Amino acid sequence: MPFSYTQAQKEDNVWAFGYRYSFDTISNRIYLNFNDSLQISYEQRPMTFFSTSASICDSSGNLLIYSNGCYVESANGVEVQNSEGLNPGALYNNCEDNQGYNIAQNMILLPDPIESSIYHLFHLPSDITPQIGLFYAIMHSKFDMSANGGNGTTLFKNKILVSDTIHYDGLHALRHANGRDWWMMAAKRNSNKYYILLFSPHGIAINEQTIGVPTSTTAQGEIVFSPNGTKVARFNGQDDLRIFDFDRCTGTLSNPIFIPIQDNSDIEIFAGLAWSADSRYLYAAEIWRILQFDTWVTDIAASKVEIAQLDLDIQCPFTTEFGFMELGPDGRIYCRPLNGQNCMHRINHPERPGLECEAQPNHFNFDFPYKNMPHFPNFRLGPVDGSPCDTLGLDNHPLAGWRYDRTGGLDVDFTSVSWYEPTEWWWDFGDPASGTANTSTEKHPSHTFSAPGGYEVCLTVSNQYGSDTKCKMVWVVTSSTSSGSGQEEAVKVYPNPTTGEIRWEGLEQEEVTLRVYDALGRLCLQQTTSESRADLDGLPEGLYCWQIVTEGKKVYAGKIDKQ
Repeated sequence: MPFSYTQAQKEDNVWAFGYRYSFDTISNRIYLNFNDSLQISYEQRPMTFFSTSASICDSSGNLLIYSNGCYVESANGVEVQNSEGLNPGALYNNCEDNQGYNIAQNMILLPDPIESSIYHLFHLPSDITPQIGLFYAIMHSKFDMSANGGNGTTLFKNKILVSDTIHYDGLHALRHANGRDWWMMAAKRNSNKYYILLFSPHGIAINEQTIGVPTSTTAQGEIVFSPNGTKVARFNGQDDLRIFDFDRCTGTLSNPIFIPIQDNSDIEIFAGLAWSADSRYLYAAEIWRILQFDTWVTDIAASKVEIAQLDLDIQCPFTTEFGFMELGPDGRIYCRPLNGQNCMHRINHPERPGLECEAQPNHFNFDFPYKNMPHFPNFRLGPVDGSPCDTLGLDNHPLAGWRYDRTGGLDVDFTSVSWYEPTEWWWDFGDPASGTANTSTEKHPSHTFSAPGGYEVCLTVSNQYGSDTKCKMVWVVTSSTSSGSGQEEAVKVYPNPTTGEIRWEGLEQEEVTLRVYDALGRLCLQQTTSESRADLDGLPEGLYCWQIVTEGKKVYAGKIDKQ
């Protein structure tokens, strides 16, 4: 079917994590699902993730395929036919031991520019020999997911596009200025040469460019394009920070900026890098701290602000250093610890300067450890309208998206995560009692609601090509989430706040009935269980009352904050 970039909106909607730390054949799996609000779920699947991962969804956000660098699996948990044997070399021994591939940031999954059922994996294999060492090629594998009842087949795999030593800073992709094709970039080891590949219906063209300050180490970091595609940055803890302008029409780098960072870089062999959604702030994670740079000022180096330091949380006491980072579809930045760990760090407002960005070390505490971080391009980037490359008749029809954060009492902060270059924002807070404050034209407004309750809030974004509206419910309450009596404190319900799952302890009964009510007193969830846990994934964000009734009809109650 003909390509339309409006079909490409939620390919990064599901992030898959996992880590088999026992000797059974089933690995634990963590999913971050970015719908109207983030949902976290768990399951067990055959595929084991180690450090390597890539995944992609369809345009509606349904998970299609994912890979651990050894083979590819469909969302049904079925191995894609003939996909085993990816990334040949010494490290493939880990795959044969069912451990997963052990190299991070080395894979990108992209949809075919024309055929909706075809997907392409671009990957960097590694071999450890005196002659080769590190990444030794850029490879290409291709899959048809319409075959085998939707479980897919491999059309080809491990096709070498570039045969050279590639730096551990990895691989990244960016939409071409025509809104359909893709650029990909990787750097040659110990040099200032960059491989820039163009992926289009005509095939793959390979270009080289030598620019800027060479690297000299094997430290691992990230290469990341800005969400708007105008810049690309590269960072690792030993070779420091490089920023370039990027031309989405020609695939050309220009205006190189090198920013040395004086620190204890000799021990920093891993680092993370991510942009804010508005492409202004650049975040560099170097194990024990996270730095913010403002790329819109003349002196970027002088704008450096330390926004987080290593925080040894009692629940995550080991290896919680800052590692690889990724910008989420919700506009927040997520950061994995350096090694396998239950925790994950988050930057809540990357679009804000300095400490206002709200870095949150160890924000999430999962049920089990993980060691990988997926790596996505910006799938919601359209053409450069009016450029010499704007030749396909595609326009940037805006796509509305937003989230909210309760800041206390009746006050709520709203953040637009809209795409395709909106130029106007119109918020309707569904709160006519607030008078003229019921609407706003700010991009990221705040609103004080007139009373507790549920409100339908709508954001309409517009530009010269049209408008789009996104509405959802916002729940506002003024009650504290802490327990209010000794009876409530007898049962501990956690985590609070939660993004989905809750657990409780302090009850000896094998079976209890859980009821969850919204702010208006409506019953939202009721279940009888003996598992001491429940999933609130289907509930919208808001403050809820929980009630646990034992077999002896004893009632415990409290409040839970669903985020």
